[in-house]
Amino acid sequence: MKKIYLISIIAIATSFAATAQMRTSYFMEGSTFRTDMNPALAPTRGYINFPALGGIGIGMNNNYLSVSNFLYPTDNGTVTFLNNAVDKKDFLRKLPRNNTVDLDGSYNLLGFGGHSKRYFWAFGLNLKGQTNITIPKQFFSLITTLGQGNYDMSGMNIGVNSYLEAYLGAAIPIRDFITVGFRVKGLVGLAQTSLTVDKLYVNVTDKLVEARMSGHLRGNSILSNSGYPVGEKLSMDDVFDIDHISADRIKSGGAAVDLGIEVRLLDDHLRVSAAVTDLGFICWNKATTFNADARAGFLYEGYDFDAEEVKTSSEDFEFTATKPAGSYTKRLNMSLNFGAEYAILRNRISFGLLSHTKIGTGFSYTELTASANFKPVNWLTATVSHTFLNHNRPGVFGFALNIHPRAFNLFIGTDFIDYKYAKLGDIPIPVNMKSMNMYVGLGFSLGRAKYSKAYKDDVAAGRVKVKNRNK
Repeated sequence: MKKIYLISIIAIATSFAATAQMRTSYFMEGSTFRTDMNPALAPTRGYINFPALGGIGIGMNNNYLSVSNFLYPTDNGTVTFLNNAVDKKDFLRKLPRNNTVDLDGSYNLLGFGGHSKRYFWAFGLNLKGQTNITIPKQFFSLITTLGQGNYDMSGMNIGVNSYLEAYLGAAIPIRDFITVGFRVKGLVGLAQTSLTVDKLYVNVTDKLVEARMSGHLRGNSILSNSGYPVGEKLSMDDVFDIDHISADRIKSGGAAVDLGIEVRLLDDHLRVSAAVTDLGFICWNKATTFNADARAGFLYEGYDFDAEEVKTSSEDFEFTATKPAGSYTKRLNMSLNFGAEYAILRNRISFGLLSHTKIGTGFSYTELTASANFKPVNWLTATVSHTFLNHNRPGVFGFALNIHPRAFNLFIGTDFIDYKYAKLGDIPIPVNMKSMNMYVGLGFSLGRAKYSKAYKDDVAAGRVKVKNRNK
């Protein structure tokens, strides 16, 4: 079991890292996070990210599982859907057939960006993870009733994809009002696992919990052996053998690219931008495909009064290698971003609208985020936002604050803050959110972009002092 726990922790840790695509930061000129969504949107200043603190956070998105769907108000206070006061049929009726959870994260290990005379360039190293989980409705039927019966949980799927990403990018002005950007990425695969459950039946009696499953498991990681003979039966410990972790097994790699453009119109009051990110793939080598067609269960056999212990027996799932070790290609979850921003009061206030679309393997969704952005001084930016079309209810808003003077660059923000909370005991819990994230980034600031119109306007207005203004 310790091996299963460690694998789960690694999958969660790489997936709940700082999500690279933070919607609220898209129109914040000082933020270094905006370049992750569009490489043409260079930050106001260059930066050196503080090691291991350049970007940290958590993030989640799903199609139904908000707190308000699992907490119910009663005369005795707020209770969970498992309480006897809740109509279980009403709870199950609202659930979709398949409930999906999408986790997509990035943890910045190293980051550097700087402005030259005509362009902005950057390089860095990220640890990324992508996890997609599909939970069938019958799973909630099982844990809701906890009674005897047969449950069909076919269609459950879990996919985990984690890798190291080294990137080199630039934002290049090709005209006074047009900037294009790119990032070229080299990828090193760490772990890729996909579990597809074609059939899963669970039988519950007063003494027996039995499951029968058929499906297949395919994976490759530094935790797994490869090259098992076809037809050999293996346990979970054999498939994921963490006692022999070796860097020699890191033989999977790939490439990706980010492309972006920004067009500034109406004397820089209107800015229109578009980008595609994570357009690429990883080729996973020496991967073994396993079939699962077995029975597992837990049997209660009574109480042994002589030994003073509960008598039980259990049976674990077995996997059978069905294909020789080989390679396969897996594409990354791609994102499309389209933004429009209108600035007033010498760019001290602006209003933005962002369309964010995520396209993965077997799923896709689109979010629309409206924001108001404030820059009272050159080194401070604050943004409030609201995201539509992602199943969050009205009243869920985002907030971000970026402090970027000459010495340092500090960012903190979230796309989703709920104004309405329910108390479960003494714990306040947001009720309207189906998505959540939190971001913190810290770095050291470098020089400003002296070729930008914003810098020239600041010089002309006397907000920035230079030794020789004629230059």
